[in-house]
Amino acid sequence: MKQNLINTEDNSPKSGKLSIALYPNALRKSNGKEISYYARVVNRRCLGMDDIVNDLLSEDGSIDAVQMKKDWNSIINAIAMRISAGISVDFGLGVLSPAVTGSFSGEQSEFNRNKNCITVKYRPSQDIKKTMSSLEPVITRGNICRPEITRVFDCGSGWDSANLKEDQSLDSGTISAGNLLIIEGKNLRLDGSSGEVGLYLDNIAAPDKSIRLGPESLCRNNPALLEFIVPREIEQDAEYRIRLVTQHMPGGRLRESPLSGSFPTVFSAA
Repeated sequence: MKQNLINTEDNSPKSGKLSIALYPNALRKSNGKEISYYARVVNRRCLGMDDIVNDLLSEDGSIDAVQMKKDWNSIINAIAMRISAGISVDFGLGVLSPAVTGSFSGEQSEFNRNKNCITVKYRPSQDIKKTMSSLEPVITRGNICRPEITRVFDCGSGWDSANLKEDQSLDSGTISAGNLLIIEGKNLRLDGSSGEVGLYLDNIAAPDKSIRLGPESLCRNNPALLEFIVPREIEQDAEYRIRLVTQHMPGGRLRESPLSGSFPTVFSAA
């Protein structure tokens, strides 16, 4: 079937192939030594009924799209009514059944919406199982949520990577001792028990003179924002790069091994 999506984005799948991304499981080790990996299907988007109708229109232009969507809505409502009445429905692609989640402490326990939930479970049909089992998986590396610095703003000098002046570039910047430095980005929060966790001002010419700031030295320590006072120990004639190391993960979790992120600009002390 030829696709005819309602937008201009190219979402054409590779025929017979399914993209699967692997992510390191930072909370669990395999055999006590190496970090294991878990997989997720790369779901590029969610199609709506208009897209499905357009797919059918690409095959048969005589289809009445308005009537088709009206009929489809009527079918959906009929299925929903049956399921809400405690009846399973085989809709062609599989069976939809009402279900309950959560545990109960005893035979006389009451339904508790804080612990239990009424939902719908799906059991795929044999044809769908056969179709999915015939797909060829394409393994890729998933986004492991590395810390990413998107902006650096030095309040002392006014140098701002997001608002560069005509005579400035991202190649070189300025940091001012004793003044506030603001860092914005993603997954920045300094967190974790590893001794590597910290914000670093790496001295390019003399790595042994690099400066590390721990989470306790920051004014603000958030996933999207870090603020700190530039240490007066920075050398006026030295060049630095900003780098951070953290075990932070979205959702308040901690990864087993810390990850690092750096900003490409070379900073001179002012």
